[in-house]
Amino acid sequence: MLRFLVLLRALRRDIAVLLFAMLRRDTPRAVKFLFPLTLLYLVSPVDLVPDTIPLLGAVDDMVILPAATEFLVRMLPAQARAEGEARVARYGTLMLVVASVVVLLWFVLLIWALSKVFS
Repeated sequence: MLRFLVLLRALRRDIAVLLFAMLRRDTPRAVKFLFPLTLLYLVSPVDLVPDTIPLLGAVDDMVILPAATEFLVRMLPAQARAEGEARVARYGTLMLVVASVVVLLWFVLLIWALSKVFS
């Protein structure tokens, strides 16, 4: 979980640009297909290098996700990328607050569910 949060923090600008680009019609279908798969790979328990191998398991995720997001951002049309970056600059702080609230709510829900299961 910590690895997931560190990667999202490091890549939040690129991920936000890609999220805004997903709403545009001129975004290539390849980007619209590969971006969710990239995020799914991050949370998936199936990895190219298993996490049980010390250091290499974490390095696997820390190389693939940044490379994939950089590749996808470069695949965006210039206008879509520029608009996405402008929207991130405008709404960046708001998105960070909303994402933090969502993560906090998930943790509260998880703790509540675990308390119900183990009580």
